[in-house]
Amino acid sequence: MSQTLPLLDQPVSQTTGPSLIERITAHRPRITSKHVPATADRWVLASNLQKAIRRGLVPNAEATAIRLLAVDPQYFWRRVVVVAYEDVGFGDIELCHELLRTFRREALHRELGAENVAQYFAHELALARKSRAMCDALAALEFSVRRGEYERQCQDRTDDQLLATICNSGTPVTDRIAALRHVCGYRVVERGMYRSGVPARTDLMHEVCRRLELPEIEARLFTSGQGASDSLNIPLPMVFQMARASQQSEYQAEQVFEGKHGILYAALDRHTRAGRRCFARLAKEVRPVREFFATHPELDPVAVIGAGVFVVEGATLDRRLVFDGADTLRREFNQNFLEYVKVAPDDHDELLSLVKINLRRLNRIRAGEMA
Repeated sequence: MSQTLPLLDQPVSQTTGPSLIERITAHRPRITSKHVPATADRWVLASNLQKAIRRGLVPNAEATAIRLLAVDPQYFWRRVVVVAYEDVGFGDIELCHELLRTFRREALHRELGAENVAQYFAHELALARKSRAMCDALAALEFSVRRGEYERQCQDRTDDQLLATICNSGTPVTDRIAALRHVCGYRVVERGMYRSGVPARTDLMHEVCRRLELPEIEARLFTSGQGASDSLNIPLPMVFQMARASQQSEYQAEQVFEGKHGILYAALDRHTRAGRRCFARLAKEVRPVREFFATHPELDPVAVIGAGVFVVEGATLDRRLVFDGADTLRREFNQNFLEYVKVAPDDHDELLSLVKINLRRLNRIRAGEMA
């Protein structure tokens, strides 16, 4: 059985075109002063970087990358790899592979300048075709109210049963992801600290690659990404099988910058303190929103609006890869996410409609927060 491939010990692959070093050296950023975010808040910067990449806003992505790199270099490099897995994924699998093989190459960063390397990858990720299918698949399990049940089922299965569950395209998606997560190992949170829930089984991970006939790049991303991708490598074999078995197309959505001081309004999301303050104000100040929560007193307005805003606004991609099953993964995640914040299925449409109708009002609140 082959072993996990040590990507960081291998040279950057050469292609028939310019080498990576030549491409980074030749890259010229498109940044002006208006693109530079006026904040040192690393959570807002990370969110801004991710939203700019999702929306294909190249100058904003490049400027935010440089700002976040200056504020917290280690966090920038960790985050940009997660963004690649989460938002680009199968849209440009080769770019994700190149970043994974490069992001810890400190000698290369010193030689070329860390800012130049960061700008190059921010530029390429923003321009890339994108897919959130891997993230949707993993998050559908992570936010499922039945996650514990799925985990217990995996603990009772033999290795052969786990492999059969993973490799059978007719098995329900969440069962397959649970089995993949069990094989890859996963972490659980106890008292604010992560610990290993189940150790990774690299032998079974390689057997999954063999049975599903993953190409070399996909196999490397799956087997070597666990420590860098926040577990987003886990769904890769299943999503690869889905994408390979169907016709692929691209959905394009024109994007424009909506924000202030170089920060997208969408960057003030549920992961930022500023975003949560904005959601609290929306719930308090907008009558239809206030009435919704008055009739649902068991709900946390900030958590619920945060989930609704992500579904409506936060996951928007400028160039989305479309293939059979991708929309199903997205819908399953959306449903599980809203149920996770305790919104009953019958109330999903009403909540999402409220969020859509009041996005402009929310953005005015965000603009005031940025003042």
